[in-house]
This record gives sequence, structure tokens and C-alpha cells, in this order.
Amino acid sequence: MNKKRDYRSCFKDHLRAFSEYMQASHHWNSGYDYSIISFDKYCAENYPDEECITQEMVDLWCMKRDTETNLSCYGRQCCVVAFVRYLRARGLSDVKEPERPKKGRSAYIPHAFTGEELKNFFQACDSVSYTSRRMRKCDKLKKLTVPVIFRLLYSTGMRTNEARMLARTDVSLEERVISIRQTKGEQQRYVTIHPTLLPVLQRYDAAVNKICPEREYFFPSPRGGQLSSAWLKDVFREMWDKKNLSHATAYELRHHYAIVNINRWQDMGFEFYDHLLYLSKSMGHTSVESTRGYYAIVPALGDTLREKTEKDSDWMLPDVED
Repeated sequence: MNKKRDYRSCFKDHLRAFSEYMQASHHWNSGYDYSIISFDKYCAENYPDEECITQEMVDLWCMKRDTETNLSCYGRQCCVVAFVRYLRARGLSDVKEPERPKKGRSAYIPHAFTGEELKNFFQACDSVSYTSRRMRKCDKLKKLTVPVIFRLLYSTGMRTNEARMLARTDVSLEERVISIRQTKGEQQRYVTIHPTLLPVLQRYDAAVNKICPEREYFFPSPRGGQLSSAWLKDVFREMWDKKNLSHATAYELRHHYAIVNINRWQDMGFEFYDHLLYLSKSMGHTSVESTRGYYAIVPALGDTLREKTEKDSDWMLPDVED
């Protein structure tokens, strides 16, 4: 959210303070913009005579719509839920959080990258070029950023939004540690930079410093802000389609990271537990059960796990409903 909004509802002052607080604490999610504006407009138009936020406003706006899945409804509610928590924590309202639908399990199966596809993709990233005599600032930044940001996603399993919103001060190249603050669930975590990725980041950092010496974000946009999700999506598609015929998305590099790591553990015994926990924490999952979701797309891993541990893993890996 890069500019101040003119809220119209009866609680517009609280809404403005909430927005500023969330941005200042680096907890503002890019998806909040649409939801908070929609909620404010709904309340202003349907409750013009109310003097404060009410339970009815929250419950009716948050109600699942016919066109929504449980997951999309859950996502739409996130900002309003955060706003209600903000008000309650400060004694500004006694409105309760809305009832939230179960997100459920997705039937989506991520793309299984082949070695040849990844080789083709990164070759395309490295060959970004322009025919014009004089490269504009946006051209220079794209040429520098494309090969690096996708290698970061590939090497760390970070979410695409986390990479886009990464602050310059949160990347310590000296200590080889990335602090991820703008993340799902507001759970700050740390990711170690792999030795092979370190020189890539160092060269990028030095080159971008010459173009944007006082940049706020590690991967700045030409105007100095963060890269947009549309930019990342479009550039990935552009690079991918240059040499590959299959369909894939940038976010699936995160899935690939998890699957490759899990596949390496199939010959391990009880060390599996330690590795599973490390992977869960490094990827920012709120629980080990979230990491378990990858078992379904790793060939024979579920059977291997049962053969190794039998009932000993039941306490940590409970059954998950379809």
C-alpha cells in the first residue's frame, strides 16, 4: 500500500491508524489493499448512520459468497480479522472476529520441474538483453534482478511475496543470513544463504547500489518501491516460455525446494524428524503438518515413512482429512 487512502466509513480514523500501524510494523500484506477498501466502502454505503463499527458489519461482509471457495473467502477475511484484533487489543471495540471457513486441502499438484527445464529457464534469465543503444533504468534493473531473484527463490524456498518485499537491511551478506519479516502469518524467521548463492547476491548488491544507492528494498523497482506481484509473474512467464513448452509458475519453485529436500531423506532413519522440522521452520510453516502436505507429491515417501517409523511417527504426523 504505497499511498494513503481516503476512507469513508464511520470508523475511518481507526482504519487509517490501523493501516499505518500495519505498514510501519511491516505486517501489511499486498492483498489487504483490495479487501480493506471493499470493506470500508461496504460499511459507508450500507451503514451511513452508524457511529462505530458493529458486529453486523463484520459478519455480513465476511460471509462466504456464492462465487467463493472456502480458501478465497478465508483470504478475503484476513485483513478485517487483523483490524478487529487491532481494535480489541486497544479497547476500541468489543466486536468479535467473524466465523472463518475451513481452508480445506487443495487438490492442486505443482509442476514437477525437470533438470532440463530449470537449465533452460536460468539460461533465459541470464540472457536478458535489450537492443536499444541506451538502456533505461528499468531495463538495467530488470537485467540485474531477473537472474538473481529467481535463483533466490530456487535456493531458499521463500514465498514470492517474501522475496519481493525483502528489505535491504534484512539481508546480511556478511553473516549469510536473510531475515524474513513480511511473511504469511506474521512469523519472522531466518534463512541461511547457500555458499553458491552468496557471490551471486554480492555481485547483484554492488551493481544495484550504483543505480539505487539509498534503496529500501533489496530488489527495488525503478521508482524505488518494491516489485509488484504482477511484475514477478509476468517476467517468470516471459523467461519460462522462451525455451520451455510446459506450464509453471514462480511460486512452484518453492514447492520444488521442498520436494527436492524431502527426496534426499528417504534413506534416513530417525534423522528424518530433525530434517523435517528444519525444513518446516525454514519455509515459514506454522506447523509440521503443513510441511506434510508435500508427502502426497513425493513418490512413495508416505510408504517409506511408514516402513521406517511405523506408529512412532503418529504423535507428530496425525492423519489429515481429505
